[in-house]
Amino acid sequence: MEKLVYGPVPSRRFGISLGVDVVPFKVCTLDCTYCQLGHTTRHSTRRELFVPVARVVEQVGAAISRGPIPDIITFAGSGEPTLYSGLGELAEELRATFSIPLLLITNGTLLWQPEVAAEAARFDLVAPSLDAGDEATFRLLNRPAPEVTFQRLVEGLTSFAACHPEKVRLEVFFVAGVNDSPEQVEALVATVTAIAAPRVELNTAVRPTADASVRGVSAEFLADVARRFTCPAIPIAVSPIAASRVAQSGTGDLRTDILTTLARRPCTAADLSNSMALHLPQVETTLQVLLAEGKIAAEARANALYYVLRP
Repeated sequence: MEKLVYGPVPSRRFGISLGVDVVPFKVCTLDCTYCQLGHTTRHSTRRELFVPVARVVEQVGAAISRGPIPDIITFAGSGEPTLYSGLGELAEELRATFSIPLLLITNGTLLWQPEVAAEAARFDLVAPSLDAGDEATFRLLNRPAPEVTFQRLVEGLTSFAACHPEKVRLEVFFVAGVNDSPEQVEALVATVTAIAAPRVELNTAVRPTADASVRGVSAEFLADVARRFTCPAIPIAVSPIAASRVAQSGTGDLRTDILTTLARRPCTAADLSNSMALHLPQVETTLQVLLAEGKIAAEARANALYYVLRP
């Protein structure tokens, strides 16, 4: 059976998160240069029922039964989750079955559609993205499908924030030399102000990305930009992931747990050791075996060695 649920895993932003992944790998409305999962393989704005709702509910229930109980159930994963046409029904089923908050991480490109906005409103938190203050930068950084426009993205975010301000946590991702000029920052701050986002979280590249040329901005830059917003703005890229009870959720097979984690995001050996509460040499030994078998690869980024799952 297809694995639709992963974790729980530690999140810098949301605590201990149980992930729900209902969209096939890299089916997305965007092909962001900084995506840590690689390039989009199917550019699409067509919503589909990729998997039955009941199957997802079953797998969420099994993961919660194994424990530990997550702080939040997060819809994100391998593609754009609002492309899943059963999103609203699934949110209602999970809400009726489990008393755990629901989070939707989305690029926000479909929120201009009333049916998508209504389904997103069934979540306790919605974390959309906005990385540009103009169409040209949006197309350069996020590489949207042809029918996706910057204007519709902003319209959808503005409408959703106005109707559900208590739910929105807007993420802004900066890439050095792409959207960090004074003019681009000014335009971005002005757009976020016009959207009336209640909270902004600033991020940048720290893991391997779809385009190898992508480089992150400094912590000082993020702190300076944060001061320019009128709403609360918080740099998150430099926040550490603390060791946690998530280690209890492993399968007991370290190889499987490492491969499952790397399928969702690149990690350093220290990241894996910390999140699994295992000694670093034990994790490093297993990583070397997986490297020798060709199941994973290593990539240097920001003075650290990240491990990634080979396709």
